[in-house]
Amino acid sequence: MKKKRFIKSLQIQNGIKYLYRKDKQLALYTTSDLEICIATMNRENLHFLQTMFCMPPQEIPYQILVVNQSKTHQLTSHFQNIRVINDVNFGLSRSRNLAIENSKCRLLWFLDDDCEVLPDAVNHIILSHNQYDAGIISFMTIGYTSGLPFSDYPDGDMLLSRKQIKKVLSPEITLKRDVIEQCDLRFNTRFGLGAQFADSENYVFLTDALQCDIAIQFKKEYIVKHDDYTSSDEVASNRLIYARGALAVRENFWTAQFKQFKYVFFLWRKGYVKGWNALIEKYRVFNHGMNDYLSGFEGHRNGHPDL
Repeated sequence: MKKKRFIKSLQIQNGIKYLYRKDKQLALYTTSDLEICIATMNRENLHFLQTMFCMPPQEIPYQILVVNQSKTHQLTSHFQNIRVINDVNFGLSRSRNLAIENSKCRLLWFLDDDCEVLPDAVNHIILSHNQYDAGIISFMTIGYTSGLPFSDYPDGDMLLSRKQIKKVLSPEITLKRDVIEQCDLRFNTRFGLGAQFADSENYVFLTDALQCDIAIQFKKEYIVKHDDYTSSDEVASNRLIYARGALAVRENFWTAQFKQFKYVFFLWRKGYVKGWNALIEKYRVFNHGMNDYLSGFEGHRNGHPDL
């Protein structure tokens, strides 16, 4: 009797394993499951896609969603696989959120209109999401001019920590849509180009993901080319310092002032800012960022287009 029960239990276990493998096989992602979400501004036609994909728009085989932010230009598409959203308001994080909310596919890839998609990029993304259960998978970028890795990437595939996500670029981010929908994860519209704090939108998004217990997997594969220089490299600009102040107090109110002193010292030590008056000005801008994040005040930006 015990032997029969054991055999029956084994048969049930094997049946469950078979069904699990079958479900996994049915759940495999394919190219049609990926939607490429592109943020752009003031476009009247789709010609820019040819530069991005190195082929005419009519030959692009992927699902694409373009968010065109403009008060004067309307973008249209006559291609079934290329959808367009026209938005009269501005902000990169707003654009990303519109793409998430209007997407139709299971996987999303965020791109800017100044990127070039590498030939095997989509295959790398699909294979990686089939390989890893992580809700977000980041990849690597090649510099246009240098032909070198854009950043100092990890030596191999690994889960990223809070410290390691600081330099992740928008076009390196891919995600499983159902995972971020489960915790209603969105980009913070106070951060990013076109917003009050015009930087750090990716870092804020990824830290929010970690707080939702969404794993962020790094995959050591190149998927895009991008300029070797980005707006986040303008370390002495008031725009960036203002955003860094907001980010510092958002992360930890009690250590924000220490980070303020540390950042200003960094600017002086590296020779980005010279003279006490200039240093004091940068200190004040950082302080405005901290205070304005907490209060919601935007008056410091009036008459200061550099913020």
